[in-house]
Amino acid sequence: MLSRKVRNKTNSNAIFMLGAIAAASLALISETANAQSSVTLYGIADIGVEHINNTASGGAQTRMVSGNLSGSRWGLKGVEDLGGGLKALFQVESGFNLNDGTMAQSTKGLGSNASTTSRLFGRQAWVGLSARGQQLTFGRQNALIYDQAVVFDPMGVASRYSALSLDYALAARIDSSIKYTGKLGPVTAQAMYSTRYDAGYGSEVPGAELTGRFFSGALTYATGPFAATAVYEQRNSNTVASNTSTERRAMAAASYVFGPVKGFAGYRFLRASNAFLPVNPIAVANGSQATTASMYWLGAQYQITPAFQLTATGYYQDVHSTGADPWMAVLCADYFLSKRTDLYATAAYAHNKDKSALGVNGYGTVAPGYNQTGFTVGMRQKF
Repeated sequence: MLSRKVRNKTNSNAIFMLGAIAAASLALISETANAQSSVTLYGIADIGVEHINNTASGGAQTRMVSGNLSGSRWGLKGVEDLGGGLKALFQVESGFNLNDGTMAQSTKGLGSNASTTSRLFGRQAWVGLSARGQQLTFGRQNALIYDQAVVFDPMGVASRYSALSLDYALAARIDSSIKYTGKLGPVTAQAMYSTRYDAGYGSEVPGAELTGRFFSGALTYATGPFAATAVYEQRNSNTVASNTSTERRAMAAASYVFGPVKGFAGYRFLRASNAFLPVNPIAVANGSQATTASMYWLGAQYQITPAFQLTATGYYQDVHSTGADPWMAVLCADYFLSKRTDLYATAAYAHNKDKSALGVNGYGTVAPGYNQTGFTVGMRQKF
């Protein structure tokens, strides 16, 4: 009997030890997996109250608006270490309107040429690989000119009262795209190609590969207080009948930090065929057959205290062969309650002539030839 009890106790101890070892091994494996891969949930909630005058329909308007300094969004991004310096990456990001809970990128385009693709992850949806400063990604991604405009526009291509008001494509996203980013010291080189940059107009067309094609390249230099970029992109029309018609952009911009002040300067050249679809933005904006335009901006950010920042910017659009050359001035005060939460107040004034129709929120949002003033007070919270 004593021998059997000893054996049972020994067996129990052995089982206990094996269980403890297994549990410790599982914990170690779990910790190792967590160290090698991660998935992050993130987002921004931005909302405010805006007042503008001389609206396109006449009179003034006061309304609640979502996504003022930053588009309201939520997303998931992940990374997995595959070993040898190679990593797998993904990111999906959905925009939403905080004031009514609707999706922010469900449609795109203008008038009868508007695409109607529903986009749950309309801001971004891509997967790729990175290794030693090189990255290759596939899916719906920010255009290269968007990547750089966010950095070199003093207003960060905000949804309202920024360079985006003068050119919709400065916040463009490209469907069905391949994007390469390579870093070598202070220089970053990028290239991008899409077989159909807006799937809302249909899928790739057999035998008509020019339809909806997009390609772009960018070089950026950044060291110390100085940074500069140069970007080029070209889109082909989204219809087979006009697929040789193009919309081309080139942008050059720079920034420099002087103590608490960061200065910005930029230039964007645009040339669009009259037959370009979805639209020739210059002709629509000015009611003319103009096909080229130059945009200039100059601005600064002043970090008055660690919690208070003031931004001032001026934008000017020279529409070639017409006198419809509007300009816009913006002043923004941003107070940070914490690293994640801030309160802001932004004012903008758009000046039009020769029946140009630039509003503080973009072309066509003001009665042609009228000037417009807008004010927004809001709150932004990042998570």
